[in-house]
Amino acid sequence: MIETVLARSSKPVLTVPSTSTVREAAEFMASAGVRRLAVTEEGRVIGVFSAYHLVRILATGADPSSLRISEAGLEVPAFLEPTVTLLEAAKVMASNNVTSVIVGSETNPLGILTTHDVVAALAMSALGNRPLSGALVKSYPYVDLGATLLEAAQAMISKGTSGVLVLDGDLLIGVLTVREVVARYAREGQERLMARVSDMPVPPGAYIDEGATVSEAARVME
Repeated sequence: MIETVLARSSKPVLTVPSTSTVREAAEFMASAGVRRLAVTEEGRVIGVFSAYHLVRILATGADPSSLRISEAGLEVPAFLEPTVTLLEAAKVMASNNVTSVIVGSETNPLGILTTHDVVAALAMSALGNRPLSGALVKSYPYVDLGATLLEAAQAMISKGTSGVLVLDGDLLIGVLTVREVVARYAREGQERLMARVSDMPVPPGAYIDEGATVSEAARVME
């Protein structure tokens, strides 16, 4: 059975009005435990705001708290019919250089599908039998425990990743992601970015052998 985008998408689509501030959007993301919000204006979806967008702004050192979300460089939304396949969705994301698509229409969004959703699904298909070594990110960014949260955000943006490894000398402590940066900013504001990574809990990383397959890695990450 071929899985459709509607079946795999997150539902319902969480939205914020275009008049919301970046801080309000961050607080909503943190409370809802999501990394993307659809931005609406006059009943239509006009863009997608993601945790990565926020971290990219914060990495400049600016305080976007009062900035309207419509001015924050939204991802232009791509809309797909509910019956479109995941493979077709992956092609649309690649051709449009976006990390998510809206299932449905601009006035009737039914779900939101991300690159993570597509990769997780395809990893469980025949593609999942491929070796993990061919899918590894080379030169993944890292920071030490003495780095600030701002420096961690800057490391993510410089490499185009959604996280950084946290090291204590040669010892891997864990992985800090955009989710933690958004949560800290939402709770305590831009000044929190000057806090040390060592002053906050760092989620431990998961481990797997380099010889594992893509599907085995996907199961570990679930």
